[in-house]
Amino acid sequence: MTGPHADPAYLAACRDAGLLVRVGGVECVLGRTEDALTGRDFCLVEYADPAPESQDAAEALRTHAVAAHPGVSGVLLRTGPGVRLRAPWTEHLTYLRHGTDGAAAGDRPGDVAVVPARPEHGERVRGWIADAFQTGVAEGGLTVPRPDAEAQADAVLAAPGRYTLVALTAGGEPAGHATLLPFTDEVTGTEYLELFDILVPVPFATRALTGLLADAALARAERAGLPLLGNVVHRTAGRGPDHGARVVSSLHRRGWRTDHVYWHAPTDR
Repeated sequence: MTGPHADPAYLAACRDAGLLVRVGGVECVLGRTEDALTGRDFCLVEYADPAPESQDAAEALRTHAVAAHPGVSGVLLRTGPGVRLRAPWTEHLTYLRHGTDGAAAGDRPGDVAVVPARPEHGERVRGWIADAFQTGVAEGGLTVPRPDAEAQADAVLAAPGRYTLVALTAGGEPAGHATLLPFTDEVTGTEYLELFDILVPVPFATRALTGLLADAALARAERAGLPLLGNVVHRTAGRGPDHGARVVSSLHRRGWRTDHVYWHAPTDR
């Protein structure tokens, strides 16, 4: 089966940069990438045609990636939805999309309003985004200093086109946020509105307010005429249940559909 439709401009740029290679009968885009927050580097297989839909195909790409970049800490492989890989592969990030056909509203707390973030909400939102960065890194078995997470949060807040919604209680207290960014999938050229982060902390009504913020984000995407894209981080280190898998299942029940998945494998077995 062929890989996902790729933007010709993307393939041309990768060819010019020497990143478009052939592994056996597979044409793929493969190169080193670094996580800006943790400093870990990976070999990223961003595109492959035919698509790696079997364990053998994924392992062939991993073997080539490790040989081409022996010093990296792991291999990341992008696949389409529905692909299931076994060890040494584990899900790393699942990207899900929701169309612009409106949100399915659930229970709506009557004493909460969702409004555009104002300057006085800035520090609270900054802290929530920093929390999200630290939580995501922990799923990979690492920790990052708080100042580093806050610096990444500052970069998000300064991004062009960033838009943040805040849920306010009847007393005006911020109870959660949804931060949106314009996003273009460089592989396909598809434009999205990305739900970069959504968070409602305890002791607020997490499920109800998260649904309220998600509905508001969907409404904004609908007005922009763009699909909404979100991602879920999976546990790739240590033992314990993968909370991300439960989140993905819950989102599927709410009308979201998996768009693509990044799988992670170590450089050795």
